[in-house]
Amino acid sequence: MLDLGFTSCLADPDVWMRPAKKADGSSYYEYILLYTDDTLCVSENPERVLREEIGKYFELKEESIGPPKIYLGGRVRKVELENGTQAWSFSSSQYVQAAVANVEKYVGKLGRWNLPAKADTPMRTSYRSELDVSPELDSTLAAYYMSLIGVLRWIVELGRVDICLEVSILSSFMAMPREGHFEQVLHIFAYLKKYHNAEMVFDPTVPFVDEAKFQERDWASSEFGHVQGDHELAFLCI
Repeated sequence: MLDLGFTSCLADPDVWMRPAKKADGSSYYEYILLYTDDTLCVSENPERVLREEIGKYFELKEESIGPPKIYLGGRVRKVELENGTQAWSFSSSQYVQAAVANVEKYVGKLGRWNLPAKADTPMRTSYRSELDVSPELDSTLAAYYMSLIGVLRWIVELGRVDICLEVSILSSFMAMPREGHFEQVLHIFAYLKKYHNAEMVFDPTVPFVDEAKFQERDWASSEFGHVQGDHELAFLCI
């Protein structure tokens, strides 16, 4: 990838980028997403990048080269926005439904546990995880709790940011999960079962921001801060 002029992203080493030019002369970045043997190319001419450049170093299956349909468990498809703009969308619905089915099958064998029938929010709004004093899970259920947290973390990675906070909260109890924590994990899966069709659409148009609606402030003025030497110290009154 380095020989092809790509640079690895500091935030995610599996994302590679390089500056490029479109046919109309405008500048943009080409991206290559690598995950084991899965490659996703974001470019004005992705087939050329894959066949002529990536193909020199790796053997590519001819039938696998084309517009993406599934990537890392998520469904990829083209959609048309209301203004007629073509955009790409990403949905984890297929993976989420399979994960929910596996959880229902497992807890069904336990007899005692089940997914709640009603789950309009990722966690019960009245629940406080840090105050939970319910019995600790045994070693088997504790290990299963950890595996479910792993599944939920991957679902977040696939775009379900609506459960990110709740998964992060319950992740902090993996060292000693309690029955109440386990019930809330099942509550998240019940929520995902009901709302599995969430889809992220990547609008390629440049958003218009009306700068006139934002009041300008001089943060170096005496109203908001104090300048001392080469350092600016800002104090806000609450």
